[in-house]
Amino acid sequence: MVEIRATQTEERRRVANVVSAALLHSYPDDETWDKSSPSWDASDSLSAWEGDECLGHAAGYRVDTIVPGGARLATSAIARVGVKATARRRGLASGLMRQLLVEAAGRGQVLASLRASEAVIYARFGFGIAGLASEIRFRPGEAGPIGGVAPGSMRLLEPDEILTALPPLYDRIASRPGIITRPEFFWKRYFEDALKQGGDAHLAAVHSDPSGTDDGFVHYHVKWDDTGTFEGKGEIFDLFGATPAVDLALWSYIADIDLIRVWTAEERPVDDTVRLAIPNQRAYTVTNGGWDEQWLRLLDVDAALSARTYGDVADAVTIAVDDDLFDANNGVWSIDGNGAKRLGGVQSHAADLATDVRTLATTYLGGFRWSALAAAGRVEVHDPTALTRADTLFLSPDAPFCGSFF
Repeated sequence: MVEIRATQTEERRRVANVVSAALLHSYPDDETWDKSSPSWDASDSLSAWEGDECLGHAAGYRVDTIVPGGARLATSAIARVGVKATARRRGLASGLMRQLLVEAAGRGQVLASLRASEAVIYARFGFGIAGLASEIRFRPGEAGPIGGVAPGSMRLLEPDEILTALPPLYDRIASRPGIITRPEFFWKRYFEDALKQGGDAHLAAVHSDPSGTDDGFVHYHVKWDDTGTFEGKGEIFDLFGATPAVDLALWSYIADIDLIRVWTAEERPVDDTVRLAIPNQRAYTVTNGGWDEQWLRLLDVDAALSARTYGDVADAVTIAVDDDLFDANNGVWSIDGNGAKRLGGVQSHAADLATDVRTLATTYLGGFRWSALAAAGRVEVHDPTALTRADTLFLSPDAPFCGSFF
């Protein structure tokens, strides 16, 4: 008989072996295991056992997600989901995921978020693609001067300054819908190479406004191209500014670094401001556009809808939601520019629009239009005029973007 339960501290390494194999990695060696221990301490870990054999695992980190309007909602950032190859097709992944979501909701977490290894798995658990990202190449020598740059100065951080300077700066300036807070072990993992001496150059630089207040940072890696061209290449990991003008100041700094002919980044907003701030837009090319960066699940629909802000419309839109996991999420909400409120005694067929919790999650951060989802057959439309109002209500001025891969 299979038991799904909280992972005990002494069981973690055995569980980690199962997860590593399921995600196509070798078992962690002692050094890798020691580095990962803080992330296990900070996770809500569930594992499936048959006797003393671990068959699978799923976990969630405790973070907050910024939603339209700036509210931060408690979120389970789901990771380390895997089932042993010899135990597949026994419903273990489903059992682990459902229990993880139920327990997260019981803790008061409003959202669940994940990065999907496969795109067809998580819709059945109520997750929808809520945010996209682009993989890009930037050729500064072809771009021309960057316009709209904020005034100020740049400074490089010493390795021992990074963990002191950057986490509070990020918490203060990163404000797009979809941004998540970063636990301490995230920072240590993301900046592992920048924190040490030797090896390739992994660097962090901070922008300060004319008064000396820090308002943006960039984390990047530079090296010589190994193809014999005698040119440098760089990769951008983080680039966050308090305003679009600060973003452009960071890009201007990147563009002026000597010897680098090509910059790449795996995770940039789909509406990256720099594309419109350079004379030659072909110098910024998208090599993988609109990949599914952020999957979202609303654990508490009422709390989620009440927390975000909405666009201005003349008349409210009523939306019926269906959720097969959480009965409390089934109902009808009236939404206008002042917010959302649950309606008692209203049946779903009487609402302007009806959909499932997965589609609601797709619209929630403001990156997808209700009218487009209706055209795709994912919304039951009782009042066609409500689609335009719903688009205005939900769309965000800034495309959702997370920028923290976990």
